[in-house]
Parts: sequence; structure tokens; C-alpha cells
Amino acid sequence: MNEISHTSLFAIWLFILVPVFISYRQSLKLEKDIIWSSLRGFAQLLVLGYCISYLFSLEKWYVIIGYVLLMVAVASFNVSRRGNDRKRTFFLVFFSMIVSVGVPIMLWLICRIIPFQARYIIPVAGMFSGTAMVAASVVLETMKQDNRDNIKQYAVKIAMIPTIDSLKTMGLVQIPGTMTGMILAGAEPIAAVKYQIFIVFTLLVVAAISSITVCFLNYQVFFQTNVRQGVDLRHSLDNDAHG
Repeated sequence: MNEISHTSLFAIWLFILVPVFISYRQSLKLEKDIIWSSLRGFAQLLVLGYCISYLFSLEKWYVIIGYVLLMVAVASFNVSRRGNDRKRTFFLVFFSMIVSVGVPIMLWLICRIIPFQARYIIPVAGMFSGTAMVAASVVLETMKQDNRDNIKQYAVKIAMIPTIDSLKTMGLVQIPGTMTGMILAGAEPIAAVKYQIFIVFTLLVVAAISSITVCFLNYQVFFQTNVRQGVDLRHSLDNDAHG
């Protein structure tokens, strides 16, 4: 596999102009978010790339667990911005993500899919944390924007739909990232398929655990906020009527 040149790496930035242009033309107001997220992700990946050898040399169990907790904390902080009570939401989401990321990793270790080494634990934890973060974000945003009676079931359903839909077309429409990477690295296709099956099924479990725990733990927060807002609105209308 040929190495990507710096020129090619720079050229890929031109593709960022496509969603920026679409956002501008459709008045989506996402231009700043797209540009900032792209710059941030680019910088973070570069830093990770230069530090990866050092990270993989960290074989102390407490260092590995500490780094995983750091990733989960950053993801939880990002998700907590969508909550009504940011501080409380952070701790609830953090607990939810610990469960949704920790349980699958324990399963992988018990089944001896991966050894307890930084080279394996950190990438896998990052993959699980990303899936859990997206599911949690969708749940909180749905709960914030919708006040239907069955909001808990609806929010979990909306959060899980992307993962379920990706399973339906996997192998027909898309070849997943891990499988693609292994094949490009020279692995046998059937070996890559086995790993990818284990990964996609685990990601489905991660999305389910994350969406359910985040929804049920944060429901009371959203419920109380909506009740207070409803009471305040009724008081305001009553005061206007009497005035």
C-alpha cells in the first residue's frame, strides 16, 4: 500500500468545501461547525499519530485504564452539552458510557479476542466510545426536542436506527473500516470478515446499552425541566390574563 503524500493530504481538504457550500446554500448554519470540527479532528489525529508508539508502549494496567477513562470523560463532556443540567448530565453520561464501553471490552478479553495490551485496548475502546457517544447525543437531542408521551422508547429507537441500518447493508453497500484496513494491510479476507462480524455486533450492543442507560438516567432531569417550564408558562399566561 502506497504512502499518502503531504500533497494528497492537503488536497483532501478541498472536499471539506463541499459540505460547507451545501450548508451555506441551504442556510443550515453549520459552516463554522464543519470547519472547526475538521480542523480539530485533523490536529487530534496528527497528535495521536505521532504519539501512538509511546501510547502502545504503556503496558501498566492502571495507565491503560486511565487513558480509556480519559477518552470516555472527553466523550461524556461533549455529550453533556446537549443536556439541560450540564454538570449532572456529564456524570450520568459518564456512568452510562463506562458501562456501555466496559462491558464489551470485558467480553472481548474473556473471549480472548484481544489481549490486555495498550495496542489493542486503546483502539477498541476508542471505537466503542465513539459509538456510545453518538447514541447518547442522539438520545439527549431527541429528548430535548420532543415532548411525546413515549419519549423514552422513541429516543432509544432513533439512536439505534443508524447502527441497525448499517448492519442491513453491510457487505452489500459498504465494506466496513476495520475489514478494509485489514485487507489493505494484507490480511486474508475471511479473517478480516470474522473480526468485522465481531466488531459490528459488539457496536450494536454498545449503541443499545448507551442509548438505554443515558435515556433512563437522564429522563428525570428532562421531565423535571419540562414540568417547571410548563408551570412557569401557565403562571405567565395567568398573570397576563389577570393583567
